[in-house]
Amino acid sequence: MTAYTPRAPHREDRSATSPSPDGLIPHVRNRIGALIAVAGLGSALLSLYLPWLSAAGGGQITAIGITEIIDVRGVAPALFLGLVLMSFLVAVTTVTRLGAFAYASAIVALAVLAAHLAFVWTLDSSTGSADPILAGLPSDASVTFGPYVAALGFVLVFAGSVWAARAADYLFPDVEAGRHLRD
Repeated sequence: MTAYTPRAPHREDRSATSPSPDGLIPHVRNRIGALIAVAGLGSALLSLYLPWLSAAGGGQITAIGITEIIDVRGVAPALFLGLVLMSFLVAVTTVTRLGAFAYASAIVALAVLAAHLAFVWTLDSSTGSADPILAGLPSDASVTFGPYVAALGFVLVFAGSVWAARAADYLFPDVEAGRHLRD
C-alpha cells in the first residue's frame, strides 16, 4: 500500500493584499481616503455653527442664522438633500471598498462645492454694498471664516472620495461580473 501524499497547496493570488509601492495595502488606502472624506464632511457640517458674517457692532451670524435672515425656503430642501446624499455616499464609501460610491461621492462633493462657492460669492457681493444681491443682511456685515471652512470641507470630501475611488477593489458590488479594478 502506498503512503498518502497530500496535494500541493494551491497558490492564491495575493495581489489584492500585497503592499503597493508606497507600502500601504490597497484597502488601507481606500480607508484613508474615506476617512479624509469623513473629516471633510465633519468640518463642513461644523462650519454651520461657525461665524459666517461679522457685523460692525461685534455681532456674528452663523450659517443657521443666515437662513433666518434671508429667505432660503425655496432651496433649503435641495441643500438638505444634497448634504444627506453626500453623507450617505461618504458613509458607504467608508464601510465598503466600492469605487462607484466613491466616484458618486466625489461628483456630489464637486457639485456641492460649486454651489457653495456661488453662494459665498453672492454673500460676499451682498455685504458692504449699496445694492446687495441678498436682501435682509446687515449693511455693515462682512464675510468671516465660516464659509471658507465649509469650502475646505467640501474639497476634502472630494479629494478623499477620489482617493478612495482610485484605491477601490471593485467598481460595483457584483464581483462575479468581473468588474475587478485590479489586475
